[in-house]
Amino acid sequence: MSIRFPTTLLVFLAVLWVKAIYPPSSGIADTDFYWHLTYGQWIVDHGELPTSDFFSWTFAGQPYQLTQWLGESAMGMAYKIAGLDGTKFLSVVLSAITIGFAWLAACRYVHTSVALGLALMCNLVQIVTPMRPQLFSFALLSVATYLVVSFLETRRIRFIIGYPLLMVGWVNLHGGFIVGLILIGLMATGMTAEAVLAGRLKSSVRDLLLTWGVVVASTLATLANPYGINAILAVIMIGGLRSSSVISEWMPVNLTTELGWFYLLNLVPFVALMAVSGCRPRLTHAMVAGFFLIFGVMANRQVAMCAAVMAPLTAALLARAPHYAKMLPTISDPSRPVLYILILAVLGGSFPAIAAKGNGTWEATMNLQYPLKATDYLQEHHLTDRVLSDTLEASYLIHRGIPVFVDGRMDLYKDQHFFEWYLASRAAPGWEALLEKHKPTAMLLRLDMAIRQAALASQQWKQVYEDERYSILVPANSPLPSVDVKAVAYLDGQGRMIRPYMP
Repeated sequence: MSIRFPTTLLVFLAVLWVKAIYPPSSGIADTDFYWHLTYGQWIVDHGELPTSDFFSWTFAGQPYQLTQWLGESAMGMAYKIAGLDGTKFLSVVLSAITIGFAWLAACRYVHTSVALGLALMCNLVQIVTPMRPQLFSFALLSVATYLVVSFLETRRIRFIIGYPLLMVGWVNLHGGFIVGLILIGLMATGMTAEAVLAGRLKSSVRDLLLTWGVVVASTLATLANPYGINAILAVIMIGGLRSSSVISEWMPVNLTTELGWFYLLNLVPFVALMAVSGCRPRLTHAMVAGFFLIFGVMANRQVAMCAAVMAPLTAALLARAPHYAKMLPTISDPSRPVLYILILAVLGGSFPAIAAKGNGTWEATMNLQYPLKATDYLQEHHLTDRVLSDTLEASYLIHRGIPVFVDGRMDLYKDQHFFEWYLASRAAPGWEALLEKHKPTAMLLRLDMAIRQAALASQQWKQVYEDERYSILVPANSPLPSVDVKAVAYLDGQGRMIRPYMP
């Protein structure tokens, strides 16, 4: 008996180790993390779903449905068990599923070591993606892609017969389930087109009927959620909101940014293989790749969606390249169990110290990311009933039990309320009308926000708290003592704009 411990397994585990020592993996770096988490905790504690909003003071009591209630519940349970370490572990597991199934799917076409390389290259964004419900969509899309390419290559029913069950879970975990329906729909459309073009429609009837039957069953499966068809309608409504045009995660991908590079790791290899080798993907693969490459560049949050499907499609193209056939005899996946176990022991032994150091650095700078001290002040001075703040701070306020003016739930607030705040926060003409309309008792604002400067200049508001990044303003007639307003630096010594702090 010999022990098999291939190099690919070591590399796979080492990548997950990197994800596990990265403090933001827990989700704490994501501006929506805390409201997702708080919803999850509420569901776990109460054993039911909320039916109306109770996180804001502007829309309190309005009907609201959670399109990702099960994903948030999983986050809440993980946090209840192990705090931020629990949500970090959950994010590592989901990233492992995403990369792992991309690896398995790519193995359908190329050697396992090449397949892992493609899976890691395409899904490199997973290492820096913080925990939030959309990680369930990335993982399930990778699983769905594996099922689709496996069926395309083998025509074995077992690979897609369970697809509707996958959709039952997905529709409750995250709104990205729509993409799962698109994927299976593209597969059915591509297979039908291939059969028609090849003149073998009659001989392919059985497979096509099965495939389209799975499409119909998967679509019906999405009704298995607490809201029925409204879950689908809510996702469509969110996609149509115009506020997405000014929210960073919904903006088109800038190819010069970090996310742009992650996207190019999917686009460039696929296009380069066609250009260099002269190979062309099969029609179904081309349809899927074309959709997701366009879909991925349309919004920052969709880059990881594109990444979850591209590894096997790139692998299929590579397998057709004559260069790969020449390289194949030189590719191996050696097994050195003793050496690899020693390396894993070093990684495992050093993990507590490295993780603790990263967590300590984060904790030391948390007040620059979230208004910890400012929130303490609000609670100590009983200013929590009508606090006006930006969406970046609102998620943390929700976690602390303070009703908010607006947060990241655009499906609740809709465009008008959001844009009223968006323009007022930039001190656009008429910004005072927002304050007159809603009459906040306090404003928690970052020092560099234009509305803060305008409110202070109006002399209708005074500052009662200020720290390195945040300030609290109250009406000028408040009995609370004011504090001096320090000068705000917008440019550094070389004339470059000072970026908002991100650990």
